[in-house]
Amino acid sequence: MRTTIAARMVLAACLVLSVCLSKAYCDEVWRTEFEEACARTADVMTLSDNELKALIGRCERLQKVIEQQDETVRKVYSKRLQMCRDLYVYVLEAKNSEKTRK
Repeated sequence: MRTTIAARMVLAACLVLSVCLSKAYCDEVWRTEFEEACARTADVMTLSDNELKALIGRCERLQKVIEQQDETVRKVYSKRLQMCRDLYVYVLEAKNSEKTRK
């Protein structure tokens, strides 16, 4: 009887720990993705059209993940991500309009 209770307690502790770790891992994954997506703003003018389109798509996918976070995180990261995305869109449009003028 004692081993059954002890085994159940260990199993419950493992379950709680795995849930906490998986949430922490998921948080780390999207934050890493966010940092990588917004890291290219410094060299945005050197990016190709395909790279810009890929980054815009990445930002749009990240927005869906960020919308599921708590309010404070959602507000801060949504704004920052939108600024990155807007810059990529602006540069892509500017490059395309420059090409059509030539």
